[in-house]
Parts: sequence; C-alpha cells; structure tokens
Amino acid sequence: MIDYAVLATQRLRRQPGYWTVLKALAVYRQDRVHELGHAPHEYLRCSRARALARVARLPARPPLLAPLGRRNFHEDVASSTNTLYLESLYTQYQADPSKLDAKWGDYFAAVEAGKKAEPPLSGAALREAGIETRLAAAVTSGQAAAGLVATSSGAGGLQNLIRAYQVRGHEAASLDPLNLHAWRHWEEKGISATAPELDPAYHGFSEKDLDKTFQVNFAGLNTSSTLRDIVAALRSVYCNTVGIEYMHIGDLQKLDWIRTRVESPDFLPKDKTRLSKIYSELMKVDTFEQFLNTQYKTTKRFGVDGGEAAVAGVNAAIEKASEMGVQEVVIGMPHRGRLNVLTNVVGKPLVQMFAEFKGTHYDFENLVQKSENDDWLFAGDVKYHLGTSNMREFSNGKSVLATLEANPSHLETVNTVTLGRARAKQYYLGNTAETRSRVMPILFHGDASFAGQGVCYETLQLAHVTEFDVGGTIHVIINNQVGFTTDPVDDRSTMYSSDLGKGFGLPVLHVNGDDPVAVTSAFQLAAEWRQTWGQDVIVDVICYRRFGHNETDAPEYTQPVLYKQINKHPRTHAVFEEKLLASGVMSQAELDSVKGNLWKQHEEAFKEADSFKPDEDMGNWVATKWEGYVRPTDKAQSHPTGVDLELLKSIGAKLCAVPEGFKLHNGLKRQLKKKLEDIEGGETLDWATAEALAFASLLLEGNHVRITGFLNNLDLGPQETFIARNSILSEYGVLGFELGYSYENPRALVLWEAQFGDFANTAQVMIDQFVSAGEHKWLQQTGLVMLLPHGYMGQGAEHSSCRLERYLQLRMPWFPSYPRKSQRWSNLFHLRIQAQTMRLSRFVPETGKITRLEEEHRTDVNYGENGDE
Repeated sequence: MIDYAVLATQRLRRQPGYWTVLKALAVYRQDRVHELGHAPHEYLRCSRARALARVARLPARPPLLAPLGRRNFHEDVASSTNTLYLESLYTQYQADPSKLDAKWGDYFAAVEAGKKAEPPLSGAALREAGIETRLAAAVTSGQAAAGLVATSSGAGGLQNLIRAYQVRGHEAASLDPLNLHAWRHWEEKGISATAPELDPAYHGFSEKDLDKTFQVNFAGLNTSSTLRDIVAALRSVYCNTVGIEYMHIGDLQKLDWIRTRVESPDFLPKDKTRLSKIYSELMKVDTFEQFLNTQYKTTKRFGVDGGEAAVAGVNAAIEKASEMGVQEVVIGMPHRGRLNVLTNVVGKPLVQMFAEFKGTHYDFENLVQKSENDDWLFAGDVKYHLGTSNMREFSNGKSVLATLEANPSHLETVNTVTLGRARAKQYYLGNTAETRSRVMPILFHGDASFAGQGVCYETLQLAHVTEFDVGGTIHVIINNQVGFTTDPVDDRSTMYSSDLGKGFGLPVLHVNGDDPVAVTSAFQLAAEWRQTWGQDVIVDVICYRRFGHNETDAPEYTQPVLYKQINKHPRTHAVFEEKLLASGVMSQAELDSVKGNLWKQHEEAFKEADSFKPDEDMGNWVATKWEGYVRPTDKAQSHPTGVDLELLKSIGAKLCAVPEGFKLHNGLKRQLKKKLEDIEGGETLDWATAEALAFASLLLEGNHVRITGFLNNLDLGPQETFIARNSILSEYGVLGFELGYSYENPRALVLWEAQFGDFANTAQVMIDQFVSAGEHKWLQQTGLVMLLPHGYMGQGAEHSSCRLERYLQLRMPWFPSYPRKSQRWSNLFHLRIQAQTMRLSRFVPETGKITRLEEEHRTDVNYGENGDE
C-alpha cells in the first residue's frame, strides 16, 4: 500500500508555505468535521488517499455556471471515487509500470523521488488515459441509483457530478428565510464556504460540454438532455428550499426509496386543491398567533411566529400517516409553539384556550385547597406546560387520537416520557411491529436544545433497543437560529443542529420555513419514511423567532442586526400569498375569505370563553384519562393484598421448576432447592422469592408487569404480560421512558431499577419534575415503582445512602405517613397494591439483592387472602 503520508509530506516540504498548507488540510468527510490542528501527520495517515488527491489537484478553474450562493461544510478534497482510483493506479504502477499510461508512470516516479510533479488530471488527460471509461465501468452498479445511462464519453464525470449533488447539494440549498446568518463565522472555525464539487468544471467538464447531451432518467429528465439542463434539474431538486441529507445511510434500498421521491416531479405539489389546503392550514396557525398578540400583547405565550409552517407541516404528517395506518399520535414538545399545537394539531377547543388566558378555566370550588386541614392540594401550571388528548378528524375521513404530554420548562425532558407512553400504547394494542406502526410519536425540539441536551442522545439511542423500540419517531426541529440569546455558531460545534441524528443513520430534511409547500412535502415524506421503515427521521425547519424568547423581551438588545432584518421581513403567509397570486392559483378574494373566516372564529370563541365551564373532573387537562380516573378529593380504595397459600405454593413450584433438558448451574440448583423448601414450609422467604411471588400473583390477576433498568442478564422465557429487560446505561432517559409507560394503565406494575440508588440523581430532573410533582401540577397519575438499591458495603459515599433525604423532601406535605415495618422483607405486599395510581420509591439495602442471604435477612410471612402482607 502506498504511504501517502510520506509522499505528501515529501512533496509539501519542498513547497513554500509548508505549514500553512498543512493547517489548511482540515479535511471533512461527508458527514463529519475534523479539525487537523497541530497533528498533520496523524491526519495524513488516517486519510492518505484524500491527502494526496488534495495536494495533487491543479488550481481550480473558474466555474462554468453561476456559483451557488451557500456555504460548504467540508474541505476541498477529491471525491472518494477518484481517490480509490488513484490508489488502484498506483497499485498497477508498482506491479508493472509499463501497463500504465506513461504520464501517470512519470507522475508516480516523480512523487516517489520527492520531486515536484503535477498529475494528469485535466479532462483531456483523463479521457486520454481512459479513466472516465473505467470509472464509469467501476460505478455501473451505482448508476441506476443516479438514473444515468453511460452512453457518452463524459458518463464518468456526470456520474460523479450527480452524486456530488445527492451528497452535498443541501450545502448550497436556500434554507435561511432571512438569508442573514453570515457563514464567515464558520469559516473562522476553519470550515470552507464553497462547494466546488457542485461545479461541472470540478469533474473535468469544459464550457463546450454544457450543451453536450447525455442519456439520463431522473428528476423528470428521461430523454437526451444537455449538461446545462441536467445541472439545472439537480439544483432544482437538491439546492432549492429543501436540503436533504441521506447519502450517509448505509442501506441502498433506503437510499433509492428517498431518491425516487425527492427527485420526482411530484414531490412538491402544484395543483390548486393542495396548495389551497396548505394555505388554509398555514393561516390557522398564523391567525391564532396574531389574535393572541392582539388580545394579550404583553402576556407570555412563547409563540411560533416565524415558524408557523412547521405546525401546519405536522398536521400534514399526521394526516399522511393516518392514510398509512396510524391511529394514535403521541407528541412531546417544549414551550415554543405549544399553545398553537394544542389548538391546531391536538384539537383543544379555542374557547377553552381563551378561557385559560382569561382565568375562567379553573374549577376553584373543587380543585383548590380550602384550608390547611384539607388532605390534598392542586397547584396547576402555566398554560404552555399543560397537555391534553383529543380525537382529530381529517379531511381524508380518518380519525387519529392525538395526545400532547404535559411537560416542565426543562428542555427535552419530555422526550423519553413521550416514547414510553407510545410504547405502552403499542403494547396494549398487541405488541407487534404492526401495532407499533399504528402509534406514532412526534417530538419537537429547539435547535440549541437538540444540539446541547444529552437526553437527546439517550432518546435516539433507545430507538432500536429491545422493549424500547417505538417503530420510529418524527423529530421536528423548530430551528429559529437563536438559542435564547445565543447565535448558532456559539451553541454547537457542528454546522447543523441536527447533526447528532446522522450518527444514528437518520435521514435529515432541512427545509426553509418561509416555503410552506416545501415544509408540507418534507413532513409528508417523513411520515412515509416512518411508516415504511419503522425508523426515526428529522425535519429541520429553518425559520426565525419574530419576537424575543418570550413576547415581553426586547431582543434588539442582544441581536440588533438579526432583529433589524426580522422586523422588516414579511410574515410567512404574506410570502406565500405573493407566490399564490403570481401563479394564479388563488385570487385576492379567496385569500381574504380564508383569513376573514378564521378571524371571525377566533372572535366568537373569545367571547364564549367568558362563560366557559370546565369538565367536571378536569379531564381535558390529562393527556390520556384512565378509566376510573381518581379525583384529588376521592378517598383511596382498599385492595386485598393477601394471596391464597395453596396458590402461592403452586406458583412457587413453577418458579423453581427446571425445564427438561436445561443444564442448570450447580449453585442455582442449591438455591432453587432451598427456595422450594421455604415455599412449601410456609414460614420464611428470602427477598427474591417474595418478589417473584408478588409478580406472579399479579400476572395471574391479569396485571401487566414490566421491569427495566440495570438487571442481571437473565433469559426469563416467554411470558404474555411479564417483561424484564436491561436498558441502555442511563438513568435520566430510561426513567423517563418507564414513567411514560406507566401513564397508560393504572393496573400495570411498572418498575425501574437503578444500578445503585445513589446514581439515581443522574435522573433528578425527571424525579423532581415528573415523578414527584406530576400529579400536583398536571393531575398526571402514575403507579411507577422506583427500585433504589443501596447499602454500606465499604464502597464509599456513592454506594451508601441512596440519598434518602432527597426523597423525603419531595414527599407530599399533606401525606406524612410512611409504611410501617419498612425494614421487613415481607413488605413486598406494596408491589401488589402499587398497581393503582400512586408512585412508590422502594429503598433496598444492596446486600438484600444478592442470592447468598444470611438468616437475619429472612423473616416470617403472613399468608392469606385477607392478610395485608
């Protein structure tokens, strides 16, 4: 193998500006950005072919066509196809120089001698050496993907040109509606701002080649087309208001699936019916924001002004998914645009929303503590934290149950909670791949939070883990190009806020938020992808934030240049109206009619809000109301926890039975024998046996049991309603998932086991905001059990206390009681009563988890149907 590190270094040492050139070799592969810094030789060794190709390139010729006015994230290096071919040429040269073109032989000889040499890379030289022909042959299998029929002499260069647009066209797409963010800031970080591969000259074409014809079949071109027309079609597909990153996906079938759709002439709708519908959906979102701005100009609402098309796009995605079998959607999102999603996506009545603004929505007679002697308290929360659930009816005749999860102000915290509820819904529908396709999660993100919050990584990592797979999630980034007061260049290290998703092989659809047609098409494609492949997809809606972080801020203080541009920029609907009028799709009278009707609807609902009466049990606050929903004023029901002794013995016999032909560890044989003796004797039990009996008795009563976390690697065998699985090494995300799972059914026993109780503080946000306070704020009930092992075992402070004091501080102030005799191992009856609506934290000494139990870790057990233990 040729040592390109040596060759390139030898050549560079003999040229002026050696170290300058080395520093310029900050090479970026197609989906990663790597700064070379002060270790050039390490770089050369890891990317030798690219280094040689970069150093060997002739000075760039002037572009044949007008340059594309966008930025380039990658270093100007030769394509991987060319570098592989260079390496094959050098291999031929080493084997037999006489069989290689003389010009290439002279070149390699000069490089090996450390002399300055120029490679024969001009278009004429390439054709003379037969490189284009051989390159075309080498990529024959890939030509179908590009829609290229290699019948002309420039087929190899055209193949590379088409691939360059498929790989890097998004870098030159028109994505920023403000066209303001200067990419020079990225250049200061060493990231280039040009896209040379998109220029035909880069691939050896000359001016006269622009009118040469080629046989192609893509993007509506299915006959002989000139190079000029081909490039125009490529720009229209890949460099318009949609920029697509998908060539990093390692599955050719999926690549072709995306390519055939985005290159189709029908990808963007052009007929009046569909365009009129897009306009109406957009105006629903815009009218809501403008009406609130008129009535409550100084009230915080965290509007989606500037990103209205994203909300309309989500509606389009749900409607498209409903045609492909989706029956329920579960949505998790932060505060930005939440009120609009509640109204225009989930379907919360306008009158109820306005009542919340007016303060007429609370049932104070029933839901507010009256005195210190009351044994319950309801705090409520700000309106942009609340969730709801509603059946949506779409114009295609399909109905979808839409649920929006309640969430705190902590960004991205609701992500795994949303996925957990979706997984639970899928489980109760049948727990198959087909039923997973019927429940679709949608997560909204901010550009800064998606790039900055670690729980986003945990969320993506769960996507294909057994018992955590939800059949794909649509991720929506409301990319308003500012994180509170921070510019994009300062809130992440990558060009796109969505780059995290590429590490998981997700397709990313970047789209200009001022083009509602492109946004709608991107969301519909995302829904199709999810329903077809059962995998996540990202829609990155690049827009702007018309007001400050909230409507009372003065953003001109921190972003004066940005907001000078925003203040004079027309609203999205105005940009769209101009296009509709120019194309003749809609008249001014039709546009005015849509706007007038929507404004009238808002005015009527605003008046009705004065006399609005909430549901008797405030069910409209609860994301999914349980059957037999427990009101705060209801007294807890008493459930018998005892189990018939003979039934427990029967269960125990099954637990200790060894399948025929199964070779059991000798140590386990002794344990099972002892367990069976204890169960049959009916006097003493160890912890593990008592826990297993509790689980099994619940299963026999028809209750679902799920336990996840850091479990032993056990094969538990098939069980219809019992799930025990390991999880990823995370507390934060996994606890959120299990919490969301527990929301769906009060009769399910859902348990999360921490590796050590002390480590649970990694999930402290989830514990504080959801587990402890969820019902207090949102009437969100859960029966989640947190298993928090701990114990003094000479392991230092981190394996000792489980931080009991924190959980005691989080207890409900009006519920000062604790289970008696909590030190007794027979306290497992709490698992049997936990299949209700109250969360439970169970603190277990770590020594109680091991199998070699001492006698003091054993206790008497009171059996019986009416016993409480």
